[in-house]
Amino acid sequence: MAGVHGYAIGVDFGTSTSFVAEQVGRRPVEIAPLGRTTRWLPSLASYHGETILVGEDAESLPADQVLRSIKRSITENRLHVQVAGPNGVRTVLVDEVVVAILAEIARRAESAGRPITFERELRLGCPAMWDGEQRQRLLDLAAKAGLPADHSGLVDEPVAAGVAWVTHRFLRYGERPEGRLLVFDMGGGTLDIAVLDVVGGERPEIAVLSALGTTHAGDLLDETIAGDLEAELGSRGVDVAALPNPLLVRALLLRAAREAKVALTRVREHRVVLPRIVGQLPVVPYSREQMEEAFQPQMRVAEQLVWAAVRAARLTERGNRSPVDLRRQGSDELAGDINFVLLAGGMCRIPYVERRIGALFPGAQVFDSAGVEPDEAIVAGLAATTGYERINLHRPGIDFVVEWNDGGQRREATVYHAYTPLYEPWQAMSGQFDLGYERYGRDFPGPGQGNGVLRVRTPAGEYLGLKYEGQDMDGIQLTFGRDIFFKLYCDGRIVLRDGAGRSYLMRVDRWPRIMGRDYARLVLRTVADGPPAPPTPWYLEKEWAPPAARGRPRQG
Repeated sequence: MAGVHGYAIGVDFGTSTSFVAEQVGRRPVEIAPLGRTTRWLPSLASYHGETILVGEDAESLPADQVLRSIKRSITENRLHVQVAGPNGVRTVLVDEVVVAILAEIARRAESAGRPITFERELRLGCPAMWDGEQRQRLLDLAAKAGLPADHSGLVDEPVAAGVAWVTHRFLRYGERPEGRLLVFDMGGGTLDIAVLDVVGGERPEIAVLSALGTTHAGDLLDETIAGDLEAELGSRGVDVAALPNPLLVRALLLRAAREAKVALTRVREHRVVLPRIVGQLPVVPYSREQMEEAFQPQMRVAEQLVWAAVRAARLTERGNRSPVDLRRQGSDELAGDINFVLLAGGMCRIPYVERRIGALFPGAQVFDSAGVEPDEAIVAGLAATTGYERINLHRPGIDFVVEWNDGGQRREATVYHAYTPLYEPWQAMSGQFDLGYERYGRDFPGPGQGNGVLRVRTPAGEYLGLKYEGQDMDGIQLTFGRDIFFKLYCDGRIVLRDGAGRSYLMRVDRWPRIMGRDYARLVLRTVADGPPAPPTPWYLEKEWAPPAARGRPRQG
């Protein structure tokens, strides 16, 4: 969605590096120079007494005193981490560190002439695998850091990369790509894979068909390379565990592994030289072939996730394919679903990644650029002034809640929290196709009897109206009971059976990206009994939820 004043600003708080970008009208996206010598800010922190040092100031400290990849702590739902200090190991709050980094991003953006204020349309990226609680945690921390972000501006990172690519192809080349785009976004902390249905042009249409993620990303490769380096030192008679400060040596090996990984994208061999502060240790050569061998197991897992994402995308199709037919389809047939592949994230600078992923889709066009460097694709998409008006998600970005009256008091409970995955990645990888999110019987929230209503609301607490069978309503009336059943399917079907035996079989034409007051209601259709109708291109059958008031400026 274009900003109120025709410009937008994007913030990519990355695991290893963070970026800020801005776009004004149809001008090219501009990356703000956040670093002292780079366009990015290192996402690092450390403590000097009770003061948190961020970025290059933290990087200059001893390796074991530097907090890296703090964003992963949100992915892993951790509240505390440990870091070495002059007086021993200390335990620190994850949220405190994240706020410090986000505040430094805002400060440097303002110094670079791109202040992050309410006057600009702000978008903040997050991994596609994050659930509602993780997303809310990031928004709360952003608010403490002075970033005016809300749910309407929180965008899945692979989706942002896809927006950057679609926008770039149109603005730079006048192309209107149409088909399925697979985004392979491998950064430091997470690997996100998304399959998008795209129709390019001045007002692109994008539907997210599937999005899966894992923490098997750049940090894991760094740890594997560091293990190789320690093993090589061991073969030369150096037992790291027996050294005076093994924690510091291992931290230095991990830093050296990151440096080697970057260097080996340009050269065939890199010489690892550890500083003399840990003694006179031998120089260890490390080759690109060694790195690729270390990377192989991780890439095999990545490829399995790619096929899981492509299979999961087929779950959104409404047609005559049976689950048995879907299970029988091999990689050759699945590869034909994909027209375009976009490689995004810093790890995609490694040539091995492009070779492995490109080989999976011989009939697709493979791109390693969305007009910017691979690790800048996400922030470029976040800052795009086009591409966010018509985006659909593969899972609801809204809450389903039930309300009832209890002795004159209004009560409520959440049946489905926004952004909760409808299935786990392993389920898609195992070939299960009756996937969905369900609550029934005793697990269904609310009283065991009586009447209530099922409603939908945004994560910000704004209730949405429903349009069902051509009628506008606030919610769907239901009766509680032990036989109550609720399920959300990947193809947009909603099944509701209440305690009185009444059944509703409804469908949403994709899950719209709800942007605050821009949407007034959620459109539901009745799914008729009998054989499913042949699939129709989603962008031809979409009935968009009408704005509450066209042209009205957003509030807040």
